Amino acid sequence: MLSLSLQRHFGSWDLDCSLVWRGEGICGLFGPSGSGKSTLLRAIAGLDRRAGDRLTWRGAELGPLPPERRAIGLVFQDARLFSHLTVRGNLLLAAGKGRGRWPMEALAERLGFRELLDKPAPALSGGQRQRVALARALLAEPTLLLLDEPFSALDRRSRLHLIHELQQLQRESDLPMLYVTHAMEEVSMLCDELILIEEGRALAQGGPDALFARLDLPLAARDDGGVILCATLKHWCPEEQMAELDVDGQSLFVTMPLPPDAPGPVRIKVAARDVVIATRPIEGSSLSNCLTTRLREEREGLPGQSLLQLGLGQQILLARITRRSSLRLALEGGQELFAYIKAVSLLGEA
Repeated sequence: MLSLSLQRHFGSWDLDCSLVWRGEGICGLFGPSGSGKSTLLRAIAGLDRRAGDRLTWRGAELGPLPPERRAIGLVFQDARLFSHLTVRGNLLLAAGKGRGRWPMEALAERLGFRELLDKPAPALSGGQRQRVALARALLAEPTLLLLDEPFSALDRRSRLHLIHELQQLQRESDLPMLYVTHAMEEVSMLCDELILIEEGRALAQGGPDALFARLDLPLAARDDGGVILCATLKHWCPEEQMAELDVDGQSLFVTMPLPPDAPGPVRIKVAARDVVIATRPIEGSSLSNCLTTRLREEREGLPGQSLLQLGLGQQILLARITRRSSLRLALEGGQELFAYIKAVSLLGEA
């Protein structure tokens, strides 16, 4: 378990954060830039120590310990490799601290840079440097791994590949990770738990699916705000490359390259901006995915917008519409509404 209470004064704003994390799986520290996420990681790693800090990890008080005695790894946003060494040389420094859980070359293969092992570190691109920095941190086999936006220098395809690999490596090793990001896509795909950081404080904590669906948090009003739904694969049509998913007893048809023997339970993300609301079924439209819902709550989002929380069986769907549309439709709590889904993102197995 990780427990901390930290205060910092930066002139224009204060960090005053207390939180407790069970210390399992991957936990996301999520919030806008400048909210204090990186400062928290530096304090946990021991790079920013102040009198009065209260910080324990697995029952041990970390406050007086220097960074090298904390057995905590940190992957920075800018990699920070040793420029006078090759990639292999950088990795060997860390491998000497570990117990050999992962063979160095096999890990380099998984993270996509095995052919670069004998290259000098300065010759690498930003994305390649981040891959090496992640491998270096893993090879040291810390008791806790801190990641400060480690994939920000990668293109989307490479980022998604490394997110998948990081998730698999965490499951294989059972290594707890704290992952700093302000990208909801990364949180949706990677994190088991989420701590929302806002203006230097822990605003909320819980599963991403629960926090994303709350209208009282700033997540719902983001342009990429939406919910995570659990669905079951019912049928696969190879001719159309389309799957029929069951979402609380209703069908959702999604184009996705899944093989016929794909696992049943899957997690999907539906953005609030991709939900069209109607008070009666729409005819003569390309919108073919319709879920019957009931209005649970409505709140004002950004100026001129309304956020709708819709009941979908045991799950929740969010929709973002204009305030004008809300008034025109005369929406009321408990009203049956037809939610047409324009796009769905597949996150992986449930």
